[in-house]
Amino acid sequence: KALQREDGASMIRQQIATAKAWGAVNMGVSSRSLAGVAIQRPDFMNALVNIANGNIMPAPGGVLIRDTDNRLIGAVGISGDSSDQDERCAIAGIEGAGLFASV
Repeated sequence: KALQREDGASMIRQQIATAKAWGAVNMGVSSRSLAGVAIQRPDFMNALVNIANGNIMPAPGGVLIRDTDNRLIGAVGISGDSSDQDERCAIAGIEGAGLFASV
């Protein structure tokens, strides 16, 4: 488990990034997929976020990490740019570590 905040970044970015990763790993889908659920089933997503004490952020930037056997081993959450760019950065980091990103 690791968390890093760039100098000058707002304090809430840590919570956003963590919520993207937490939601992804606990629901077994990327936070981009959760964003789709939020659009299609907003009442369900509101209930889910409430049950999770606000620890789910349904926006791109939370990407699942899989190993070479396609086993889920964790998630990366990034916040600070557009959600799409956050997701691209997460994918690049995962792949740079020799693992597989699942969006």
